Amino acid sequence: MSSPEQILRKLLDDIVKERGYKDPKICVKPTSTGGANYTSVLFLATVKESDREDLQLFAKVGIVGEKMRAQMPILFYDIERFAYEDLLIKYEKIQNKYDVPISQRLRIPKFYGCNPNRFEETIVLEDLAAQGFTTYDRLKSIDWNYAAKSVETLARFHALSIQYGIEYPEEYQKRLESLKFQEDAFVAVMETSFEKLKDTALNVTLEKNKNRLKKYLDNINAKTMLNFYLSDRRKILCHGDYRPSNLMHRVKEDGTVEVIPVDYQTIRGGAPLVDLMYFIFTGSDEDFRRRHFWDLVDHYYRELCSALRSLELDPRNIYPEDEFDRDVKEFLPFGLLVGIFSLPIITVDSADAPSMDGENDFSSFVNTKTSSLYPERLNGIVNDYVRWDII
Repeated sequence: MSSPEQILRKLLDDIVKERGYKDPKICVKPTSTGGANYTSVLFLATVKESDREDLQLFAKVGIVGEKMRAQMPILFYDIERFAYEDLLIKYEKIQNKYDVPISQRLRIPKFYGCNPNRFEETIVLEDLAAQGFTTYDRLKSIDWNYAAKSVETLARFHALSIQYGIEYPEEYQKRLESLKFQEDAFVAVMETSFEKLKDTALNVTLEKNKNRLKKYLDNINAKTMLNFYLSDRRKILCHGDYRPSNLMHRVKEDGTVEVIPVDYQTIRGGAPLVDLMYFIFTGSDEDFRRRHFWDLVDHYYRELCSALRSLELDPRNIYPEDEFDRDVKEFLPFGLLVGIFSLPIITVDSADAPSMDGENDFSSFVNTKTSSLYPERLNGIVNDYVRWDII
């Protein structure tokens, strides 16, 4: 079997030929997100040729092994290929149609090519790092400026999904069906991991809150979490994994922040609040949420309304504020479940980060060694839910 770099180089050869290069020099080097990426190995590539500006590229080569593929449907690569070859192109056309100002647009990374072959799944994009973008340190809490811009970007993504559904109704319904949440795979995985992850959380919970959390979790099962993912509340095409590690950002000279989503492997039908709660509880600590949680939720709704209006849609008809407020209450408990089931991986030390390659299966994620940051983040979330009188 070819190595990931060999697979990438073959694709790069095809890409440069299509772009008219005659005698290019292609430099490829591996890069890493420090434990934030599990499905691919990452590379940076530079294409050089005399009389041409250097072409800076970023590539992801799939590494999910046979054992993991046999355990659950691996749709990541197909979904992301669909995103860049189809969906995001339509989103850009929608933005052009309504003359959305550049400053109010969802910025989409330039796509150069892909390899869809099984065990060779590869995607090549522009290298945003070469333009000064970087990922947020996943072990640090987000700050207000970054968080506000990130939920603004999320709101634009959601608004485009809504307009996509209006302009392409039949296609949209087909996409919602083909990208529906993988219920069977989720249940199969959670049946083997649910109790283990609950125990992991309880083992680090402060004594003052341990009984409260245990009583709450005694009434929680895999279906509880599944119901949030399957909810029909204002169903749209969600991002599915909207967290700082999947966003690139840069701070401009005037202090404003730009945010660009770069990972579209998990797009699926679902409720907007799932994306929003997931972002907040995977990226922030208790201090941030104590100061900014409700302001950030309100900011998301205001930005969603603004994005809808830029597409000539009336927010009062699409997603009235009273419905949004009701959904916030309904989906608020989801943040606690995110903490319990995602934080062990989100906060893992780089050296202990699991991977989906080789002989690894989902148990490698469930049995991940938790970091010293995990108890702090987990207890912060538990404190939130005690303060909100949910547990």
